[in-house]
Amino acid sequence: MIIKEKEYPADAIRQLEEIIGLHNVPERVKARAKRELWALKRGWQGERDAAYFINFYFGDSRNWAIIHDLRIEYGGVTAQIDHLMIGRTLEIYVLESKNFSHGIKITEKGEFLVWYNNRYIPIESPIEQNRRHVLLLKKLLKGENLLPKRLGVPLQPTFRPYVLISPKARVIRPSRKKFDTSEVIKMDMFARRVRADADETNPIAAVGFIAKLISAQTLKDFAAALLQYHKPLEIDYYKKLGVERRLVQVQKPRVEAQKSQSGYFCAKCGKPVSKKVAMFCLQHKERFGGKIYCFDCQKTISSPPKNYKPSS
Repeated sequence: MIIKEKEYPADAIRQLEEIIGLHNVPERVKARAKRELWALKRGWQGERDAAYFINFYFGDSRNWAIIHDLRIEYGGVTAQIDHLMIGRTLEIYVLESKNFSHGIKITEKGEFLVWYNNRYIPIESPIEQNRRHVLLLKKLLKGENLLPKRLGVPLQPTFRPYVLISPKARVIRPSRKKFDTSEVIKMDMFARRVRADADETNPIAAVGFIAKLISAQTLKDFAAALLQYHKPLEIDYYKKLGVERRLVQVQKPRVEAQKSQSGYFCAKCGKPVSKKVAMFCLQHKERFGGKIYCFDCQKTISSPPKNYKPSS
């Protein structure tokens, strides 16, 4: 069951496109805005592709609760978790998705290099990044007493971190003896990995999993409680790039002519929607959680779980 979909970054894209379209902004600032826009759309594409495979295999199952794009802040630390999949045996898959469509190389020391402009450039290790997400998630679940209980005792989850990459990406790996890259898998192979994890579980551990089996409703409530700690990231690109908003106001009529006449966009696919469709969604908050969706995307949205409170 899908608890939260990935939201299209419509406001961020709007800001960057406005900045790029301004006449009286230095070209170096526009170049930065174009790079930001490229990275934003690329990241969105990678997460959307990963979400497709996750939803395809597990979205309709009551044995799994899926949260896409979960950003949590706890103890002064922030984690942006691309995808979270929680099973009824409290197996929690923490998934980082990367759109390395042009190829990636992992060295024997665990360094990650991506192919860009005909050369390899180093990037932050997504494996280590994802492991930090797991540590913060553990602290949040324990500190806020969110875990389901049995006889008053919190059930302990099993965390499984993976990095999902494009099915089309070429991956150059070191030997497993030098550096284990088994946490890096292609998106279209994720379902097989989940099945393999179940098959590789030893009999003693399997008994432990069964002992902490929770109901589908408890799973849904647990995921909904965790979702309350989601804090969406809102970036002011005008401030970040040093652009005065009054410059935007001068060209406002020209910029708005390129946008939706109603000013409303679908939270899932980013398409413009009419005011009538927007008002329908807002009048049915119990179904859409206070979000606006186009007619096609409305068909994919199920009612929010019990005790769900939409983000403000």
